Amino acid sequence: MFKRSMMLAVLTVCILFVSFYAWRELFASSEAPRVSFIPAETPSLVLDNPYTGFVADARYDDATQPFRLAHANISWAELEPAKGVYAFDEIERDFNLALWKQKNVKLVIRIVMDYPRKTAHKDIPQWLYEEIGKKGTIYDNRYGKGFSPDYANPLLIQYHRQLIKKLGERYNDDPAIAFVELGSLGHWGEWHTYDGNDTEKPIPFPKRAIADKYVQPYIDYFTDKPLMMRRPHAIAKKNGMGLFNDAFGDREATIDEFLNWYTNGYTNWLTKEEEPAMPDFWKNAPSGGEFSSDSSLLADDTIEEAILEAKLTHVSWMGPYAPLKEPLGGPMQPNIDRFLNTIGYRFVITEESHEEEIQAGQPLHVQLSILNRGVAPFYFEWPLELSLTDETGAIRTSMITGTDIRSWLPGHSVISAELPVPAGLPDGIYQVTAAILDPETGQPGIQLAISGKREDGRYLLGAVSITSP
Repeated sequence: MFKRSMMLAVLTVCILFVSFYAWRELFASSEAPRVSFIPAETPSLVLDNPYTGFVADARYDDATQPFRLAHANISWAELEPAKGVYAFDEIERDFNLALWKQKNVKLVIRIVMDYPRKTAHKDIPQWLYEEIGKKGTIYDNRYGKGFSPDYANPLLIQYHRQLIKKLGERYNDDPAIAFVELGSLGHWGEWHTYDGNDTEKPIPFPKRAIADKYVQPYIDYFTDKPLMMRRPHAIAKKNGMGLFNDAFGDREATIDEFLNWYTNGYTNWLTKEEEPAMPDFWKNAPSGGEFSSDSSLLADDTIEEAILEAKLTHVSWMGPYAPLKEPLGGPMQPNIDRFLNTIGYRFVITEESHEEEIQAGQPLHVQLSILNRGVAPFYFEWPLELSLTDETGAIRTSMITGTDIRSWLPGHSVISAELPVPAGLPDGIYQVTAAILDPETGQPGIQLAISGKREDGRYLLGAVSITSP
């Protein structure tokens, strides 16, 4: 009896197993045959793409290397020379805003209250210096000379908020501004006032309760711009900010400090307060900065270190201290190209597939396999377009997919979409094209690391035969 039951159970399982595979094969045979297209990758081509690469000094148009970003350190003294009078027109002339708009170069801006220089000076306006009772520290150290204001002064906090509000009203909706670095505090707006010499008394730096009062106005008035801080802070983590490392290329400053800080958290050496880890910040907001002034940029003996640091810290852009004035095609060009092909995002369509043949009026089911060979995502909500072109190259139908390209982290992603085909489309062979559109222009705005680029910036993929119903 037991053996008969066992045999019956085994037979039942076998029947179910065979039925499942028969059903699966029948279902598969009912699907339209599909074709795949594998584009040729262009691994050595340096792509002219937005929001990544080198960052030039916005005051000068003398770079020989390509760039799509420029950096503006704006001192409060320059921006508000008289109380309530904002010199935006003069600032925009000084930083060549019209020129950069013409060249489609976006700006990274930072407000500075303390920029060490060779001569004694102040980076806050004279009227403000008087109103805060001249309270602060006049210094002359190995960084240079300058004035560090008393950041706890309530008038300074109040006027700073008004300044950032005016700045936000001017630039929050301006597409010419790419990123906003939260400067304001410390030397160069880098959130430190310590000169690194233990024999000298550190210049006072505010604790978190005060420092956060300089951060909150940026959060309130720059709601549409990615914000970045010099290192991890609790308020930066809470608000999903990016980080910038102005000592890139220095292993100790970048790996032992910057990377360690945002990976594990750290104790602020000036305030003795604990700051949290932000290990995944780069997935939602950028990692940027500039090379250390002590580094030799991208020379043969430092290029491997630069590549390593870029990968570990997921860098999207670097500058204004960067090898922008190296001769184009000169001895350093191979190292520069390697670096630029590493940082930021680098999108490759590794495969595109769809039905081999469909009737007009039916949707074309397109699948894209995307590889981001870069070290960071793209941080803006730009649409992915799919279209069909006829034998003359004319676009006959197109669609905006629901894909959020900000989710294309380093590695592989798969995109599926139904491309509508008009019912009256003539019989013929049509080609799928793909493009990432710039919302400002409605035209393709991001280059892919594949061949097949059309003159209009779209990329040719596989062909499909379309027939009448």
